[in-house]
Amino acid sequence: MKKLLFTLILTCSMMAFIHAQGIVYPAIQGYGGVNEVPFEAIKPDPNKKYRFVIEFSNRIEDKKKVSDDLDYAARMYNLHIYAGVPKENIDLAFVVFSGSTPIVLSNEEYKKRFGVENPNGELLDEFKKHGIRVIVCGQSMMKQDLTPEMIYPGVEMAVSRFTATTDLMNKGYLLFTL
Repeated sequence: MKKLLFTLILTCSMMAFIHAQGIVYPAIQGYGGVNEVPFEAIKPDPNKKYRFVIEFSNRIEDKKKVSDDLDYAARMYNLHIYAGVPKENIDLAFVVFSGSTPIVLSNEEYKKRFGVENPNGELLDEFKKHGIRVIVCGQSMMKQDLTPEMIYPGVEMAVSRFTATTDLMNKGYLLFTL
C-alpha cells in the first residue's frame, strides 16, 4: 500500500512539474501564460501586421484578483509573440465597458469601492509599456458616476464602446469579444 501511495505521489508530482515547465511568458511577464508547443504547428506570418480590438463586458466577480479577461487578453498578445510575430507588427486595443468597467479604476477609486487597490494595475502598466491601448466606454463611465480622475492613468476614454470599436474596425482592426 505504501509503495502504491508513493508511486501515485511521485507520478502526480512529475506531471505537475512537467506541466508547469511548459508555460512561458514571451512578452508580458507573469500574465497570459502560453503553453509551449514542441511540435511543428501553423504560425502566423511574422511579416504581416496584426490589428485586434478586444471588447470586455463581463462583470468582475472577484474584485481582489486580476481580471480573467485581462489575463486572457495578455495571453493573446503573448501567443503572437511566441509564434514569432514581432511586437512592431501587433496593434492591440481593449475596449472596456459595462460590468468590466471597474478593471480600469484608479487605485484610489478601486480601494474606495472594493477595499483593495486595483489588482489589475500592474497588468494595465504592462499593457501601456508594450504599446497596447486600453479604452473605457464613456457611456459606462456616466452610468457608473465615474469621472476621468477615477480612471487608471494611461487608460483612454471614448464617447462610447460602439464609437471606439467601430473606429478601430474602420482602421483595419479585427474584433474579438470576451
